Amino acid sequence: MKEITKRTVFGGLCVIVVIGSVLLDFWAFAAVMTAVVALGTHEVCKLLPSKSQGENGGRRCCDSLECGTLTYVLLAFAVATALLLVELPFRLVAGLLFALPIVLMLVPFLMALFSKENSFVEVAGSCWTSLFFVALPCFLMLSMCHDCPLGTVNGKMLVVMLFALIWINDIFAYLSGMAFGVHPLFKRISPKKTVEGSLGGCAMTILAAYLVNRLWLHATGDIEMMGLAAVIVVSGSLGDLCESMLKRQAGVKDSGNVIPGHGGILDRFDAMFFAVPFAFCYFALVI
Repeated sequence: MKEITKRTVFGGLCVIVVIGSVLLDFWAFAAVMTAVVALGTHEVCKLLPSKSQGENGGRRCCDSLECGTLTYVLLAFAVATALLLVELPFRLVAGLLFALPIVLMLVPFLMALFSKENSFVEVAGSCWTSLFFVALPCFLMLSMCHDCPLGTVNGKMLVVMLFALIWINDIFAYLSGMAFGVHPLFKRISPKKTVEGSLGGCAMTILAAYLVNRLWLHATGDIEMMGLAAVIVVSGSLGDLCESMLKRQAGVKDSGNVIPGHGGILDRFDAMFFAVPFAFCYFALVI
């Protein structure tokens, strides 16, 4: 199967699984996000340096650092998700959700204290990167589905729109770069990305956000929705570059091989991992 065909087929399947789970049921989407968190954490642990690396740079499939980090991140994600659903007073739930990140920041100290193989830098790097780069965006999307920050808009439609804008930017940045790309955007990290490609993706994403809001969603003012698209484009592009930085430092082409033609979970969702927290802040501060 040709590479472009493979990317198209499995990219389409990925879209069906993600968007289908959002529209089907909260628990279906939670299951998909849990899988994303688990696989993304596994890939983060492979990309970050560790003493457990062998002479050829390889890692054991499930060393103590990876297992500890995966358990820690999945437990944190499960607890945070459960707090979305319990029927407790709002102030109590808000307090618990505020306290949880503070407690989680301290856990790597204890993990490193009782570890005989890994240093604090290794443990904290894998735990905090997995928690804030992978798990937090997935939790925020679940919270949008549960309690939409725009109030009058269906939370499921909002999450679908976020995914759609991220993917539109990816597609048109790629096509614009292929057709007009000349000037490298960030040559040290990702030589193939171009300024022209980024501008093309940005323009089409802002246009798509305007048309969707004007003709169908009516979520907020057109200017505010176009601003949201701009935030998604900039933050999503930064997420893509940051993941490329991790891969370059690890000396690998892809973060994994879960999705044929695309690579790993980080390769497919890197823009989303950065874009969702910034979009969430934009909802709180602007819309």
